[in-house]
Amino acid sequence: MFSMFKKIWWYIKANWLRYVLAITFLNLASLASVIAPKLLEAGIDKIVNKTITKSSLLALFGMMIAVTVGGYLISWLWNYLLFGASIKLEYTIRRNYFRHLLKMDSHFFDKNSSGDLMTRATVDLNAIAMTAGYGILTLVDSVVYLIMILFMMMYTISFKLTIIVLIPIVFIGLGVKILGEKIHAAYAQSQIAFGEMNNLVLESIIGIRVTKAYVQEHAEIEKLKASGANAYRKNNRLVRINALFDPLFRAAFTAASAIAFGVGAYLVFRRELTPGQLVSFVVYLGMLGWPMFALGDLVNIMSRGNASYDRIDNIMSQTPEVKEPAAPVAVGPTFKKLEFRDVTFAYPGSEFPAVENISFTLEKGKTLGIVGKTGSGKTTIIRLLLKQYCLRKGEVAINGVNIKDIAAGEVRGFFGYVPQEHILFSGAIYKNIAFGKENAGAEEIGAAAAAAAFQKDLETFDEGLDTVVGEHGVTLSGGQKQRLAIARALISDPEILILDDSLSAVDGTTEAEILQNLKKARKGKSAIIVAHRLTAVERADEIIVMDNGRIAERGSHEELMKLGKWYYRQYTRQQLTYKTGVEKDDPSADLEIRE
Repeated sequence: MFSMFKKIWWYIKANWLRYVLAITFLNLASLASVIAPKLLEAGIDKIVNKTITKSSLLALFGMMIAVTVGGYLISWLWNYLLFGASIKLEYTIRRNYFRHLLKMDSHFFDKNSSGDLMTRATVDLNAIAMTAGYGILTLVDSVVYLIMILFMMMYTISFKLTIIVLIPIVFIGLGVKILGEKIHAAYAQSQIAFGEMNNLVLESIIGIRVTKAYVQEHAEIEKLKASGANAYRKNNRLVRINALFDPLFRAAFTAASAIAFGVGAYLVFRRELTPGQLVSFVVYLGMLGWPMFALGDLVNIMSRGNASYDRIDNIMSQTPEVKEPAAPVAVGPTFKKLEFRDVTFAYPGSEFPAVENISFTLEKGKTLGIVGKTGSGKTTIIRLLLKQYCLRKGEVAINGVNIKDIAAGEVRGFFGYVPQEHILFSGAIYKNIAFGKENAGAEEIGAAAAAAAFQKDLETFDEGLDTVVGEHGVTLSGGQKQRLAIARALISDPEILILDDSLSAVDGTTEAEILQNLKKARKGKSAIIVAHRLTAVERADEIIVMDNGRIAERGSHEELMKLGKWYYRQYTRQQLTYKTGVEKDDPSADLEIRE
C-alpha cells in the first residue's frame, strides 16, 4: 500500500519544504483540536465542584476562542500548501504525459486507443493527485493525530478505560488490510472498462454522420449499452467493496462507545474518574473516529493511486521504436536529394511486407507521383519517409544521409504534409492555416489560402478567415477541408510538399487550378503526390505505379502511356468517365496490373 509514496517520492523530494510546512501546520491544527476537550473538562469539573469563578470562566472561554481561531487559520495554511502541491503534481505528470505522447511513433498509437489514453490523462491522473494531497492528509491524521488522541486518553484521563475501549477498534486494522487488496484489483479493472467505454463513445461521436447515414443508431446504442453495462459491473464491484468500510467502522465505534459509557460511568461511580474526565473521554472517542476513518480512506486512496500510477507508468515506460540518434547529423537547411534504397517494410504484427524492394530518387525541384490500387503501399512510403515507423531493411536518405542518423524534427522539417484524413482543429480558419507556421502573418495566410484555391470559399463565409470550422471541420465540405489542409502545408513553404491523396474531394477544374498554383508558387521546390486520380500526377517528372507493395511501372506520364499497362488503362478509363460521367465496364481497365 505505502509503495505509492515511494513512487511519488521524486516529487515530494523536489517540493520537500512545502510538504514539511504543510505537515507541520497540520500537526499544529491537530494539537489545537486535542487541547479543546481538556479545556471543556476543566470547565465541567469546576462547575461540578462549584469552584468556577467569573475570571476562570472568562479565561476558559478566551482560551477556547483562541484555540478555535488559531486552529482555523493554521488549517487554512496546511490546506493551501498540501492541496496546492497535489494540483501541481497533477499538472506536472499531465505535462510530462502529453510530452511523452508527442514523442511516440505510429506503432504506439496503433496499440493504444484514444479513449484509453484520455482516461489515463484525466481519471488516473486525478487519482494520483489525490494521493499527494488527501493521501498525505489521511496518512498524517491516521498516525500522528491518532497518537495525540490516544496519548490524551491514556495519560491524562484513564489508561485502563482506553485499553478496554480499543479492543473492538483493533478489528478495523484486519478488515482494512483485506479490503485494501481487493480495492486495488477492482479499481484497475474498472479503469480498463472505463477506458474501453470512453473510446467507444469517442468513436461514436466522431462517426455520428456515418452512423446516421447508414441508419445504425440502434446498433451503436446497443454497443454503448454493452460497454456501459461492463463498466457498470466493474465499478459496482468496486462500490460494493468500498461500502464495507462504513459498516465496519460504525460497528467498531458503536461497540467502543457503549463500552466507554458503561465502564466510564462505573469508574465515575468509583471515583476513579471525574465527570469532566468522562465527558472529555467521550469527546476524544468521537474525535478518534476521524483518524480511523482516515485510515480506511488512506487504504482506498493508496489502492486507487497505485493502480492509476501503474497505468500511467505503463505508458511512460514505453519507448518509440523510431529512436532519436545519439549524435544527430545536420543535413539542412538546403534540400538536394531524397533517396529510397531497397526499402522493405512490414507493419508490426503482419507477416507480409507492405512495401518490398522500393527504390527511387527525388531531386530538388522535381515532382514524384505515386499511384496504384488501394492498399498497394503508397501511404506506407510516406509514413516511412516521415519516420513514423522504424525501418529495418533498406535505407531512406536525405542529402545522402540515412534519416536514422538525422533528428526526427529536422527530417519532418523538410516536408509539408497533407494526409488522407482531414485533420482540422475546432478554431478559426486562420488558426488552422497558421498551425503550419508559428507567427504567420495575415498576408502569408491569405497567400497560402489563394494557392490552395480556397480564396473564393472564404468570400462566401460571413466572417472570412475568422470563421470557426467546428470540431474536425464539421462546417466545411470535404473539398474545403482538403484545400484548408493544403493551405496549412503551404504556409511554411516546405522543401518537399507531400499530397497523400489530398485532391480526391475536389473537382477536376479545382484540381487543375491548385496544381497550376503550386507550379507557380513553388518554383525550385519538390513535391510528392500520391493520387488515385491520375490527372494529379501527369505533370510529374517521374511516376511510380505500386502493386502489392512493389513498383510495377515507373517513368513519366508519356512513357507509362506508351507501355500500355495498368497506368494507361486506368488513365484512359478515368478520362472516359470524366468526359461522359459514366464509368464503363471495360475489362481492359481492370485494377489488377497485368504484364
